Amino acid sequence: MFERLPFFNLFAPRTIRLLMYLLSQLAYPGLYVITEYDKELDTSQINLQNNNDQFDFIIVGAGSSGSSLASRLTLADYSVLLLEAGGTPSPIHAFPLYSYLQNADLDVNWKYKTVPQKNACFGMNKNVCHWPAGKVLGGSSILNAMMYLRGNVQGFDEIAEKTGDNRWNLTNVLKYYKNLENYNGWFEPSDQHGVNGSMSVERTGIQPFTERMMEAGKELGYPVRDPNPYGPYTEGFAKLDLHMKDGRRHDTFQHFILPAMKRSNKLVVRKFSHVTKILFQKNNEAYGVEYLRHEKRYIATAKLEVILSAGTIRSPQLLMLSGIGPKDHLAELGIKTRINLPVGQHLQDKYGVFLGPFLVEKYQALVLERDLRLIDMVQWYRSGSGPFRTALGDGTYAIITEKAKRNNRTTKPDIHTYILSTTLTNELRRMLVEAYNYKPEIFEYFSKAAYTDSFIQLVTLNNPIGDGTLKLKDKNPFSHPVIDPRYLQNQDDVDTLVEGAKFAVKLVESTKSIQKIVGRFSPNLLPGCEEYKWKSDEYYECFIRHMTITAFKYSSTVPIGRDMSDPVAVVDSHLRVLGTKRLRVVDGSVLQHRHTSINDVTCRMLGQLAGDIIIDDKVQNPASF
Repeated sequence: MFERLPFFNLFAPRTIRLLMYLLSQLAYPGLYVITEYDKELDTSQINLQNNNDQFDFIIVGAGSSGSSLASRLTLADYSVLLLEAGGTPSPIHAFPLYSYLQNADLDVNWKYKTVPQKNACFGMNKNVCHWPAGKVLGGSSILNAMMYLRGNVQGFDEIAEKTGDNRWNLTNVLKYYKNLENYNGWFEPSDQHGVNGSMSVERTGIQPFTERMMEAGKELGYPVRDPNPYGPYTEGFAKLDLHMKDGRRHDTFQHFILPAMKRSNKLVVRKFSHVTKILFQKNNEAYGVEYLRHEKRYIATAKLEVILSAGTIRSPQLLMLSGIGPKDHLAELGIKTRINLPVGQHLQDKYGVFLGPFLVEKYQALVLERDLRLIDMVQWYRSGSGPFRTALGDGTYAIITEKAKRNNRTTKPDIHTYILSTTLTNELRRMLVEAYNYKPEIFEYFSKAAYTDSFIQLVTLNNPIGDGTLKLKDKNPFSHPVIDPRYLQNQDDVDTLVEGAKFAVKLVESTKSIQKIVGRFSPNLLPGCEEYKWKSDEYYECFIRHMTITAFKYSSTVPIGRDMSDPVAVVDSHLRVLGTKRLRVVDGSVLQHRHTSINDVTCRMLGQLAGDIIIDDKVQNPASF
């Protein structure tokens, strides 16, 4: 009788539906049993550590930048304590298709939320957008969609000019990108890429419609080009490369932390360690941190430096809790100001609109219950190949809008779109709603296409004009900060996204390549936008304000600048916190989207660059340590 059950029929069309349902029930959140075992094992080993022990460097945060920096410093024979609030990733995180579901995983995600937005996120409950951020060894490289995109690298020249430090110029920075790479992607290896590095980059599996999207781009006059050249980011279309090794996620835990622990005893990693404040001596000289680990309080001290790599949200939070931030805001909370700096005052994010669904002919896109079988999962497990070799991000393109051309903003694309083979299935409803906070009617709108051939375009602003703020809620280090990105408060950003959305629809509905597979934008009206004429500018604006979503590229809460004469700057070009000694910040918070793209590979690169800056400083100016 077993052969009649879909679960035991490896070729049954409903096999994957049942499989994904079981995954959503049993693996939520984070393979609970494995996570709890990790905590118990870590608790049993806690007596092996000393209180008030000392290292050359203390790094707070084991995400993409922190793990990269720890690896670089231990290679230079420094002792490093790496403190991470989360635990070890579970085996399921290597599974590419789990990418979009991990944002609901309580054990690996800080689960930050914005305040209710006045002009955006209308399709989310209470107008609140969720901001995932990794709370695990490997940080957000465990949660993301694994896309390998350097982005607007030309902006590093702007940073070099702003700071007067040529180490930040494009020529120097690109060497770090290239040295990391072991490239096996869609484009031919050349001097554009490295092939001997430790960071594995592979091509994703794509759907038939994606090939046609590339041809559609050509019809509209755009090249199909490598989006990661050894030079400026330009207009064009590309199939996506992924941070992948043998078909599995290649996160920074595997890339940096595990190899560093194997090759040297210089790296000590402490999981489940929640840093509560930075410790200072006189003259604002950092000497250590205080942290809680399994409800016990510890102090660790640094012979040389304390380095925050806790990310765009946690790093500024720790600075403000330690008295470094806007004087008026700290005074409101009863925190004595140590240094008055604009921490958290220029929050930026790469964000846009979740646009679709776009419908196409049968067998042109991915339908989970039809196209993925248990036998395919076995194939992926054995060889990393087959249809499971996808993170549901197939392609990408970038354009310069007509609006930008009229305003002479043509040095870099202002619209960047991701082509996603993703659908919102009812079987995964609980996880998806938990991850993205959709209202029920919005979920129903998108889920109508879950069992037909369709895809989504995530149309984003490359460098939004508007910015937001990050503030402390209170003095409790366990409280989440108050995050207000102020999405779409600038009408220029709205107008740019409207043009980007219209281009996305034109690409599908006005090119021969996509019309051959009967491509079309969903004729159903988005709930909340029924009063507007379908496909009018007003309808697109309404759609954008409802389906606003982050591209998970938060930045600029601890911006880089020349010195305190810069009203925006919090760190200098050496990444030293202004007005302090022996304290640096090394993560995406120091960069701004107005200069360059902030993404996983940029954060990995940043850790390597910062490591060399720190090592050079130690050699050239040992008295500063």
